[in-house]
Amino acid sequence: MPKMQIPCPRCGQPVVADIRQVFDLAEDPNAKQTLLSGAFNVVQCPFCGYQGRAEAPIVYHDPEKELLLTYTPPNTGRSRDDQERALGALLNQIINRLPAEKRKAYLLQPQTMLTFQGLVERILEADGITKEMLKAQEDRVRLIERLMMASGDDVRKTILEQEKALVDADFFLLLERLIEAAAMGGDKRSAEALMAVHKVAVENSEYGRQLKAQGEAIKAVEDTLRRLGTRPSLDEVVDAFIAAADDDLQLQALVGTLRPVMDYTFFQRLSERIEAASGEEKARLENLRQRLLELGQQVDEVLEKEMQARREAVEKVLAAEDVEKAIQEVAPYVDEVFLGLLEQALQEARQQGDLERGARINRVLEVLDKLLAPPPEVALIQQLLDAPDADARQKLLEENRKLVNEMLLQQMAALVGQLQQQGAPRETVQKAYEAYQQVQRFYMAHSVKLSL
Repeated sequence: MPKMQIPCPRCGQPVVADIRQVFDLAEDPNAKQTLLSGAFNVVQCPFCGYQGRAEAPIVYHDPEKELLLTYTPPNTGRSRDDQERALGALLNQIINRLPAEKRKAYLLQPQTMLTFQGLVERILEADGITKEMLKAQEDRVRLIERLMMASGDDVRKTILEQEKALVDADFFLLLERLIEAAAMGGDKRSAEALMAVHKVAVENSEYGRQLKAQGEAIKAVEDTLRRLGTRPSLDEVVDAFIAAADDDLQLQALVGTLRPVMDYTFFQRLSERIEAASGEEKARLENLRQRLLELGQQVDEVLEKEMQARREAVEKVLAAEDVEKAIQEVAPYVDEVFLGLLEQALQEARQQGDLERGARINRVLEVLDKLLAPPPEVALIQQLLDAPDADARQKLLEENRKLVNEMLLQQMAALVGQLQQQGAPRETVQKAYEAYQQVQRFYMAHSVKLSL
């Protein structure tokens, strides 16, 4: 990111800042996330103390969606001709980086956005996120703020009834993310207020009651699995399904967990139970068998779709020129199954003598090893937590002195807050806190030495 001298937005004094104007997904797959987050072109003025984003012309490029957008903030102090020349230079940067075969007609007709908000909305619209969806999300944020500020649960119940159309899956997802963010940031007060809102919303909304019922069903299934142990008999598994026959949520959870044992022998044993029963119990077990067949088929269809998606993701990565970018694009599918498919494909390539495909698979595996490795800061934190005593931690800090900075301190402080919020064992929290204090002392001592 180039450094530029610009006037402070508040006092007008010249300040030097890192200014980014080109957001090209062809070069940086994270460019969209950076732009949407607003965490760029941050100015800190040493004269007046201003801290905020500097306004500068922006060009955004998404080659897959054939999207080329420009935005020039108002009141830049430049003439229209100067603005056009500046944008032209930025556009040429994008075009010149592309190989000739990828230079398409849309590059000659960039879309001009009149406001930064309009730029953001156009990017999101290309991802299928409409203005209506954005407004609904803003409404949910305001609703959560109202619920946090409400004077008591009775007022919150009234608000939830008035705004029940907004209290859906997206509302609870947003609420849970806010709780997690507050906990990780050590904001105990906000976390507690948000959890109070969550509790009332669960108990006093239709979707919340569904969540509660699902949670209770999952807990009941977890209890059942604990009772079954690691090697239950087939009769014990059949008994577990029969016990849950009258609760469809429990049945769904059990099928999701125990689908591998629901084979021909399982259904044969259940059929034997049906033949031995009579009257209402026989009808109940027959209904159970039919429902289990339906649920099993549904699970199989979902699993097959997930497996097919991973097969396609593997082939997309293997065919890509930029392996790292392709992996980032299919990131939701990169899991143990994905890695297993790669290993299977490698074995097949070796058996068939396909050296070229084998080399591509090995290249993908090498890139994955690099991408999946934890950042050095995260690895250091884990090593500090695993260290047996203060001397071992001190040695780690000396060996990784370059990693001991304010960011590491913030991450460790957030970790301590998160452990406290999650109710981790006291000794775990204490050890994390002691490690944090030692890192803080080391950082302060090292900073003093540097300043001297």
